[in-house]
Order: sequence, then C-alpha cells, then structure tokens
Amino acid sequence: MYLRNIATFKKILVLVLFTAFASFAHAETPTIDSTSADSAATSANVDTAQKLSPFDHLGHNMLLSAFGWPLGFHMLGGALTYKFSMGNNDLMVARFAARQDQLAYGIVFTPGMMMGTFFPILVPGYMYFFSDNRALNNTGAVAVQATAVAFLYNNILKAISAREHPDAELNNGERSRDFKWGFFRRGVFYGWPSGHSMTNAAMAMSIASYNRDKPLVVAGCALYAGYIATSMVLGAKGEAHWFSDAVAGTLMGASIGWYIGSVFYKEKVGEKQTPPKVTIAPLFYDDTKGAVLSVRI
Repeated sequence: MYLRNIATFKKILVLVLFTAFASFAHAETPTIDSTSADSAATSANVDTAQKLSPFDHLGHNMLLSAFGWPLGFHMLGGALTYKFSMGNNDLMVARFAARQDQLAYGIVFTPGMMMGTFFPILVPGYMYFFSDNRALNNTGAVAVQATAVAFLYNNILKAISAREHPDAELNNGERSRDFKWGFFRRGVFYGWPSGHSMTNAAMAMSIASYNRDKPLVVAGCALYAGYIATSMVLGAKGEAHWFSDAVAGTLMGASIGWYIGSVFYKEKVGEKQTPPKVTIAPLFYDDTKGAVLSVRI
C-alpha cells in the first residue's frame, strides 16, 4: 500500500539526509561583509566566489525557524486545524475526495503524491551534489537545509500529535478530531501536520526566497507547493491527510523555507545580518520548564 510504504521511506530519508550532511560538515564558508552600495554587482558575483554549505547558519536557522517570526505561521496552522476539525470542514473535504472518480483523480493527483515523496531528496540533491553550476549549488545548499529542518520539526510534531488519518469508509467528525497527544503513541507515520506538504513547501519557498529577484521562479515554487498540498488532500481517495493537515503543513513549511532562504539571500546581496528584535526560546532546566522571551532594544 502506497501510504504504508512512506513510513519505511521516511526512515531511509533521515539516513540519506544526515549522511550527506556529514560528508560536508567540515566545509568552512567565508562570510561576506560588504558595505558597498553596489549590491547588484555583489549579487551577480557572489555565487561564483564561494560555495555554500547546508551547515551554514544551521543552529541559528533551526532556532529561529521555530521561534522567530515563523512561529506566527506555526500558531496560525494550529489555530486553523482546530477550526477546521471542530467545524467539520476536514470531514466535508475528506468525504468530497472519497466521492470523486478515482481514475480521474488518480491521474491528476498521484503524480503530486509521488513528487512530494521523492522531490525533497532529488531536487536539492541534484542541485547541490551533481550540478556544475555554482548558482544551482548554492540554491541546493539552501534547499537541503530548509528541507531537513522542516522534516525534523514535522516528525517531532507527528510523534507528539498522533492524529488519525482519514478513511474513505469510516470518516466522521470524531475521527477528524482523533489526536493522541503524547510521545510516539502512533509512531511518526500517523500525525499532524502533513509531512509531504511541510517539507515540499519548505524546499520550494527556500528556493523562491533565495531567488526572489526572479518572479517566474517564485511563482513556480508557490504553484508547486500548492499542488503537492492539494494532492495530499484529494489523492488516494482522500485518505492521505485531512485538509487542515495540508494547510498547517504548507504554512509551517513555507515560513521555514522563506526564513532560511532570506538569511542566505541577505548574505548573497551583501546585506548586513542583524539579530531579531524579539525571540522566544524554550527553557528546560531542572524543575523549571517554560519559555524565555528576549527583546533587543
């Protein structure tokens, strides 16, 4: 069964990503400190001057992808999930998908489900490891990092949320609200949000953000992310994910990808990096647990 095989594939994905990262962990990339007003010239030349690594700014980007401005989109995804599940919007979309002609919908959306499974490895992998074009190498490094960060966060959320998948024969309102909060109560296969939607949105929007001066690239990446999310909701008789899974995954992944792409884009054009004015970080120390709010004045 297609959906069951994804669980095994995800384990392989973790090994592939982190094995690839380990091979490049020693790479040191010089930072650009440019105060020149000619940022266009800097942008044109920087991709041939250095090769980025997926490990550049990794700790900073992992932290602020979760607790910087993308946190607002993560919270929005959670709020919309609550609204759509409690209001039976998820149920209505799932029943709509189950009623459609499966041959026609399979032709339209099965490619999206397959692309959503393999493209987060194949696309960044080709650009970073195999392309002879330095600009593509750097875009690939950005996409590899964004995809890996989104994949990590998604699996953490799935391990905690353990949301039941739709079932074309058994869908009802209670099923759409079936979360088993805890740790690994349904492994990392069942859960919220959609991993395909989240990782592909992160990959696509990191590419778009890093190449934001190319409107066709930005538009193409946005359409791609939307197609993958739609495929996960309407493909496979609607049994892959609830509508809110895809909405939340797309919002979360897109914000992670755009943030990480922005960090590298600012470096590419020689814009000085400044720390965020407001950050929120988790606090775990002995018996003290909570969050720390930091405000830079």
